[in-house]
Amino acid sequence: MSNYLKDGWLKIENFLNKDIADLLYGYVMLAERRLKTLQDKGMENTMSNIGEFGDAQSPGDFRSYGDLIFDTVLLGKVSELEKLTGIGLIPQYTYYRMYRNGSILERHTDRDSCEISCTLCLGYDADYSWPIWIKDKEGKETPVETNPGDVVVYKGSDLEHWREPFVGHNHAQAFLHYTDKEGQHNGRHFDGRLALGMQFDG
Repeated sequence: MSNYLKDGWLKIENFLNKDIADLLYGYVMLAERRLKTLQDKGMENTMSNIGEFGDAQSPGDFRSYGDLIFDTVLLGKVSELEKLTGIGLIPQYTYYRMYRNGSILERHTDRDSCEISCTLCLGYDADYSWPIWIKDKEGKETPVETNPGDVVVYKGSDLEHWREPFVGHNHAQAFLHYTDKEGQHNGRHFDGRLALGMQFDG
């Protein structure tokens, strides 16, 4: 088991119980289906926080920023994560993504609001547990596998992380992002938003 303060990352099994993970996995699948239905019917999207297809890190995949249910998890898990990492945390924002066959996650580091990042496995339809790769402070590259409910906590703005091409039907991950209460980004809350559950304000 890794040590967050020493290695810069930490895997936590059963961070969410399976029933909650299954619920959120189903939620993401329905959200993706809802947006696809609107697009297939040529209907204008008038709802907020409904998600989009594609971003720079994982082109074409369904994703959503600041969804209220995931921001609720973000806030509710602060105390537990503080105990596990030994760091005081300021909640910033959440993001979730549904990966599909052939999806990749480009090698990258995160922006300042993702100083302490968590990638949370919600569920997948595949024959294997698709790993996230992390390059630690010593330059070692490690694949980390997760099952539904498991989370990997890592220094998102410091450590490179990525995923190789996915083989399977789907794989849903949620991302919880925090900053250090004692760090250089401690003046920012909720990623600059007025409240959790809202869209990015810039």
